[in-house]
Amino acid sequence: MEINISQLFEIAFGIKEINAYNIDINDSQEPTVFDYSGIQKIDQTNVDAKLSYLGTPILMPMTLKGKKYQVFDSFGNVVLQDYEDFVLPAATLVTMRRAKIINKTKANAANGTVKEMYGFNDWRIDIRGFCLADPSHKNATAAYDQKLKLWEYDNVVDSIEILGQLFNDLNISNIAIEEIQFNQLKGKPGVIPFYMKCVSDEPLELIL
Repeated sequence: MEINISQLFEIAFGIKEINAYNIDINDSQEPTVFDYSGIQKIDQTNVDAKLSYLGTPILMPMTLKGKKYQVFDSFGNVVLQDYEDFVLPAATLVTMRRAKIINKTKANAANGTVKEMYGFNDWRIDIRGFCLADPSHKNATAAYDQKLKLWEYDNVVDSIEILGQLFNDLNISNIAIEEIQFNQLKGKPGVIPFYMKCVSDEPLELIL
């Protein structure tokens, strides 16, 4: 089955692909000439990327770090369970945002407010993507297997360590999954859209 990833993102999440150029093909016009002289080639060794099984680059891959995490057992008790590393599917997009915490005081006989006591809220992290068949995946080659792995991590009642340059740049080392969602696409067997609503969750050690 032929899969158009950009089309899937538009259908499932309303995210449209942005084209740098709109080219009108017309035999009566001169062909468009593009100038690539200002483009600099980047050494691949300096880019956090790997190749998919199709040979296409995956920029900034993300991995949920496997280790012992807290989960609930069948009796509602918190126990430790071993998890293995899980590389998020190649077709994954991440959106991050963070709000400031500002205490505002109204000024008498003046315009505006006095701002003080600045702070920062948690990073809000939205992870959207598709579980697709991937023969090169380490431990989940089928789309359904990837879905089950994501579901397993959603059962964690703990801070989950995440690896990836995208998170390192913002000093995010752990996240907490607040919500997970799986959808279906009509006429797209073997394609499972997923959405994870997460927040940054830095572990703190309290000394009493």
